[in-house]
Amino acid sequence: MSESLRDKLLAQTELQKHLFEKGFLITDAELAAGDTYPFFGNWKQFEVAPYRILAYHTVPVFLEKRENAVYFLIGHAYNPFSMEHEEGRILSAFAEASASSLDWDMVDELTGIFIMGVIRGRQISFWLDASGMQFGCYGEVNGKQYITSHMQLVGDLCGLKTDPYVDRLIRYKWYHYMMGNYLPGDLTCFSELKRIIPNTAVHFDGNSYQVERFYPRKEIKMCENQEEYKKVIAQACQIMQNTMALIPMKWALPAISLTGGIDSNTTFAAANGNYEKYTTFSYISMRRESVDAEKAAQISEKFHVPHHVWQIPETNDAVPDFDLYRDILLHNDGDIGSFSDSDLRKKITLIREDVCDVEVKSWISETIRAYAYKYFGKKRFPKSLKPRNYTSLYKIFFANRKLVVETDHHFEDYLKKTELKEHLFNYDESDFFVWEMMHGGKCGLDIGVMKSCFDITIPYNNRKLLDLLLQVPLEKRISDQHHLDMKKQMNPELYEMNIRVVNLNETKARKRMAGIYYTVNSLLPY
Repeated sequence: MSESLRDKLLAQTELQKHLFEKGFLITDAELAAGDTYPFFGNWKQFEVAPYRILAYHTVPVFLEKRENAVYFLIGHAYNPFSMEHEEGRILSAFAEASASSLDWDMVDELTGIFIMGVIRGRQISFWLDASGMQFGCYGEVNGKQYITSHMQLVGDLCGLKTDPYVDRLIRYKWYHYMMGNYLPGDLTCFSELKRIIPNTAVHFDGNSYQVERFYPRKEIKMCENQEEYKKVIAQACQIMQNTMALIPMKWALPAISLTGGIDSNTTFAAANGNYEKYTTFSYISMRRESVDAEKAAQISEKFHVPHHVWQIPETNDAVPDFDLYRDILLHNDGDIGSFSDSDLRKKITLIREDVCDVEVKSWISETIRAYAYKYFGKKRFPKSLKPRNYTSLYKIFFANRKLVVETDHHFEDYLKKTELKEHLFNYDESDFFVWEMMHGGKCGLDIGVMKSCFDITIPYNNRKLLDLLLQVPLEKRISDQHHLDMKKQMNPELYEMNIRVVNLNETKARKRMAGIYYTVNSLLPY
């Protein structure tokens, strides 16, 4: 338990509500969501014997009881194929279709941020949304089962100690580079808990856990000509437009976080025809973000969408309770690294302000934009990646070769446990590093922290949409041509504005250095 944080929160009760905010816990341990640390009276509880489901009071929990099973969905989900936006109906339909075996095709159609599963006596199966934007981990501690959104919640309840490898990794001076705080494979900060990997389900049979990969299930059909490419783009546009029509059905005040970048531009284009139901917002926490905010305002004005720019304070002293907020947010993130002060000031400011009901966020698009190729300046990766390739994609390791070898072993364990190689078919393996490690490992944690600001939904976070756009030829994905063509089809006027703000970190020099590091580290035998 974090004694210092507990004492601080006992003294400053108005911030207690932010500890493990919007989290969940499924367990067969004898505990209750009481008024003491770490729940502080902010959680609700459901009994599904022999388990109990605890959830933050604002988190939706849906249960569907059948003769020998209880199906559950925690979080939000909607289906841009059937246009169903009510989770209760979605869960009921899934339970009906899964009487004999779990219907993964139906799961693939869902957009949202959620954990989903089924309980049959002591047996329990569970899985996450398409990219694991609902972070989740699981394990056994002292003979009791824990499935949770926050690794430190179980750590606090059970007095767990940080895994020695993780402790050395997060203290390594180069750890924070290359995508920030996240751990390799299915690790959490505790050896007792493992991360739920996107595209897999975890099954507990009453004695032990087994991981089942349910995606990919077959070879992907790549676009072989322009006609097939246009068909894929048209289908992707329809899914995105359906998604942006569904979101205002679920939330009264949805706001698109808008920049001049290609991801949020495409999201904004998909809302064409529904602009009167949205607002947009940007923030300026660093000087370079003013360009994005300016372009976002320009786009919003063009289509008569209200736009707000949040000016983030430039000093920590200007943010009330900065130190305690920092401690809470880092603990919610797992205490596996620090945030920059500017990032913390941004998060705290948005927590304290009434920004929106839900942020429509444009993450996950990197999966279909061949992000590994972009980041490392590569034109090709090996068809089959070795654990060392994963380590080289993960972090910068120079002199500390012991950490390199240990990290190799954790990626090797991930590959064996999830059986990715056996289910890869003709997919590009580097896409799965982005999908399951960067997004599932890092972004899922980030979303868990940012949900303290407002609810978040991600239109790209749909497995069928991602699979569809992975059919696009690699060169078009690297150049973002597919995004440009989608924007042109969904909103030609926006396309003609020709607004594209490029990430200032994505310089040719940085790509070249990252590519050299990847190649050298991958070739070293130790």
